[in-house]
Amino acid sequence: MKQAPKQYNRPMTTRCAIVLCNLGGPDSLDAVEPFLRNLFSDPDIFQLPLAALTQRVFARLVASRRRVEASRGYAALGGASPIGAHTQDQARALEQALADLKARVFVCMRYWHPLTAEVVAALKAGGFERVVFLPLFPQYSLTTTGSARNEFIRQCARLHYHPDVQFVGSWYQEEDYLKGVVSSIEAAAARFSKPSPTDISLLLSAHGVPQMLVDRGDPYQREIEATAECVGKRLAWPHVTLCYQSRVGPREWLRPYVDDVVRDQARAGVKQILVYPIAFVSDHVETLYELGMTYATLAHNVGVEEYHVVPALNDNPLLIKALEHIVRVALQGGRQ
Repeated sequence: MKQAPKQYNRPMTTRCAIVLCNLGGPDSLDAVEPFLRNLFSDPDIFQLPLAALTQRVFARLVASRRRVEASRGYAALGGASPIGAHTQDQARALEQALADLKARVFVCMRYWHPLTAEVVAALKAGGFERVVFLPLFPQYSLTTTGSARNEFIRQCARLHYHPDVQFVGSWYQEEDYLKGVVSSIEAAAARFSKPSPTDISLLLSAHGVPQMLVDRGDPYQREIEATAECVGKRLAWPHVTLCYQSRVGPREWLRPYVDDVVRDQARAGVKQILVYPIAFVSDHVETLYELGMTYATLAHNVGVEEYHVVPALNDNPLLIKALEHIVRVALQGGRQ
């Protein structure tokens, strides 16, 4: 996308807020089960018959059953998810980048504090008349961007709050975002004993979704593949594989699965694997524990000699620059 022209850099005449939305994560081990209850209560992901009667019971039952397993990952990270701290860092950096607009940047989490209801209440109390709602998911899915948007709309209606809202959709084509991804991968290659791209197998790992969701028209897989293509063209590395992680339950999810790819490549003699979390912009349990610990153990057990995970962008200046551009375009009524 073209960079914002100079006329975008002017003070706002109405109070403006930017809402950075992510999924969130438990801030203590005691918060794991209520976090999971919030997740499994999401009507955009888990569409149950007679939802008004069954959704809450379903969420409590599944959260209780999954608590112990989920807690292992957070315990390995010190007892909490780092996603809240990373998102706060992104918000502070973005607010500084937008200082000329005098806009406030709020953090909003879908399944843990600050929850959408809390953020909407703060926006209304602060008298913000314009809002840019910016989900931190480069690729659109109903399970992420769509769910976050729907919950924001519900909470605004509940509080009779009617700001002028610009909703941002997918933004994986932002040039500075792609530059940040590519430069992070290139820097991580130096960790290997043989740092040449010809000696490294790069796995672009995206969070999976059920195949049924894609079959119903969700654009997530298409946009993940487009992101991988953009990154691959810029890198021009010879060995790049797109794969998916974090599947849950017995249903078919998007393939290939990361663990299958690691096993297959080990059998083929691959000795160096580098993994980039292509669907995430903040490190959390899926990047640090699942990719960084669980699959690292698998890789070493099947004969991969060197396995590394590239950190997510977090508060990388190129990500902040991309978010700044998205906001400035959105405030001018531009479509993402």
